[in-house]
Amino acid sequence: MRPIMKSDTAARKVDEQDWHVDDFIDNPYADPYARWMFMHFRLPSFQKAAFEPFMRDHKLFCTYQGSRYRVTGASTMGDVWLVKDFNKDHGYDHRVLVAACSNWGPK
Repeated sequence: MRPIMKSDTAARKVDEQDWHVDDFIDNPYADPYARWMFMHFRLPSFQKAAFEPFMRDHKLFCTYQGSRYRVTGASTMGDVWLVKDFNKDHGYDHRVLVAACSNWGPK
C-alpha cells in the first residue's frame, strides 16, 4: 500500500506513476537532494531570486529514457523540466512526470 500523499489541498492516495512533483516533495522516502531542489524550483520567483546567491552552484540531474538530463524546474502542473545541455539554466527540452525520472543527484 502506498502512503497517502498531499496534492494541492486534498490528501489522497496516489499511484507513484501519477505523482505531482509536490507529492514527490512530500514523500519522506524520495531522494532528499531532489526534494530539496524541487522545493526551490516551486518557490515564487521573488523568493527564488533572493536565494540565487546560495543556489547558484546547486544543480539537479536525473536519468530519463536512458539518458542523463539536467533538471531546470518544476511546474505547478506537476511535471519537471529537463534539458540535455548541462550548462543551460532555464527552459526545457522535455516536460515529464517526476516518476519518469530516476537516479537523481547533483551530478
